[in-house]
Order: sequence, then C-alpha cells, then structure tokens
Amino acid sequence: MSKDRMDVRRKAEAKPFFLAALALPFALASGGVANAADSCEFFKGKTVEMVVPFSAGGGFDTYGRMVAKFMGDQLGAANMIVRNQPGAGGLLATNQTWATKPDGLTIQLIAISGMVAAELGGADGVLFKTNEFSWIGRISGEPDVITTAPDGGIKTGEDVRAIAAERKVRVGSTGLGSPQYIGSQLLAMFMDDGRVITGFSGSQEVYTSLQRGELDLFVSSLSAAEAAEKAETGRVLWIFGTEGLPERPNVPPLSSAVDAKFERLIQVQADITSAGRALAGPPGMDKDRLQCLRDAFDRTMASDELKAEAKMLNRPIEPLAGSQLAALIGGAMSEPPPEYLKVLRSSFNK
Repeated sequence: MSKDRMDVRRKAEAKPFFLAALALPFALASGGVANAADSCEFFKGKTVEMVVPFSAGGGFDTYGRMVAKFMGDQLGAANMIVRNQPGAGGLLATNQTWATKPDGLTIQLIAISGMVAAELGGADGVLFKTNEFSWIGRISGEPDVITTAPDGGIKTGEDVRAIAAERKVRVGSTGLGSPQYIGSQLLAMFMDDGRVITGFSGSQEVYTSLQRGELDLFVSSLSAAEAAEKAETGRVLWIFGTEGLPERPNVPPLSSAVDAKFERLIQVQADITSAGRALAGPPGMDKDRLQCLRDAFDRTMASDELKAEAKMLNRPIEPLAGSQLAALIGGAMSEPPPEYLKVLRSSFNK
C-alpha cells in the first residue's frame, strides 16, 4: 500500500473517534439535564409535607403556611401541606425529619439558631447534625439587637462600664436555652461579667421591666425591639453584630462598644441568628432533586404573590439561597470559639 493511501486510511479511521470524543461531553451534559428534569418530574402529582415544629397559629406557623401556599405550585406538586409537630422546643420534629427518607416529600421549617445552640450546647435528645441537613433556603433572618430603657441614661459602652464599676449590669432574658438567652449570656460576658435575670414569660414582660428601670439591657429580635420602641418600652442601643444595618444607620454594631477580643464571639452569634427560619430536607438527598426544591423555593420567594401575602400578614422576608445558607451554617459551626461553646453548654446545664 502506498504511503498516501495509508495516510488517507488513518484519517478515515480517526474521524469517527474524533467525532465520538466531541459527542461525549454533549452526551454527559444532556444526561445531566435529563437527570435534573427527571428529578423535578418526580414531584408531579405528589403531596409534599412541610413540618412546622411548633403549634398552629404562631408566627412560625404563619411563615410555613405562607410559603407552602405558593411553593407547591412552583414545584409542580399536587399539594404542599403543613403538619404541625410541636414538642421539646422543636427537637422532636427536627429529630424525626433527620431520620426521614430523603426523597424530597418531607421538608421542615427549622429555627436554625435554636437547633445549632441545642447541638453545640449538648442538649439532651439531639440526634441530628445541623450542617448536614439538605438546606433549601432561608425565608427570614432578622438580626438581634440590644435595647435599653427608652428614657434611661445608657447611651454608650462607657455608660455601661460606669454601671459595671458600681454593680452588676442587669441583662433581662427569656427561658434557658433560647437564642435570646444565649445572646444575653454573651452580652453579660462582654459587660464585665454582668448578671442575666430570667423568669420572664416573654419579650413584652422583659420590656415592661426594662421600662421600669429594673433591668439595664435586653437582647431581642429587631422586630420585637421596634415594636417596643413604638410602645415606648424600649430603645435600640446596638445591633448584635460587627456591622450596622442600612435601615438603622444611627445604631452602631455591638462590636464598636466592647473589647475587640469579643469580635469573633459576636460574629458567630450574629451569623447563627441571621440563618433564621429556613427550609430543609433530611440529609443525603439526591442533588438534582434538592436543586428542584431550591429552584422552586427561589421562584416562590421572588414571586409577587408571596411578597403581597407577606406584606398583608406583616411577616418580613429576607430570602437566602440554599447553597449560601449551607455555607453560612457550615462557617458558623466550623471551630466555634471555646468561650462560645462554654456559654452554650451552660445554657443547657452541661
């Protein structure tokens, strides 16, 4: 065979291989698209259950029902129903969701700060690992703030330190193990070993005591603090964080008022608090099926219908995508400061 004919033959034999090599990435990509589509098709005609770990009628329940009302349609499911499962401050439902089959048909609205505190604090009965849930997305995540009496003399960190030089700074709080209790414990630490006073039935009772001058400071959610300002029972002093808020430009972050050595503690607590109320499925969910849930959630939160519902119900939303939420939780739980763990464990009598 001549050299020219051999070269032609080699090229002819190489051509199918070259075309196959070009086709391989396309086939793989097409398979990925098909897998994702199949995963979303799975929800057609099915009922998805959203577990709410608290009783019906409260704020948490309102958020769950508001999202379920619209997310089922976005997912293409026949229904998305809410099932209330109160007990043990949310641990009962969260433990059961953790052990549920990760098929995407059971998801849960989770109070992340409470579950992180319970896990890291060694609370009895915790069977889950918070950062291993299949995170779908955050619905809301307002920051905590520090408030004082509306007409009191505390304006700056120096004012608090002047009080600390004469007596214990009195920090009010609700029940043991609650996110606000943990924030109060940290605040007391920052304020020259202040004293946390508990026994209040709720935030309104704490604010009444603050107004009467029986307390110096109180850690609560921003919305609760703003309601107290309208009722003239409290005044926002600091944001519990290392940065201020655009909507409250005259309120400085707590990190500006305390020793710089506490900045890491402040940031960890702020990150965990900001994770807020979020949707998650059991661990180990198929990544394509999880992406279907995440996409449906994102479309739901961006819809005009949900925004109008949230405004009507006076339930602010601050959505965060599932991948970002997972990163936030993972970062906050990665090697938390020993002092932080000590506060958490003391909160659960460990």
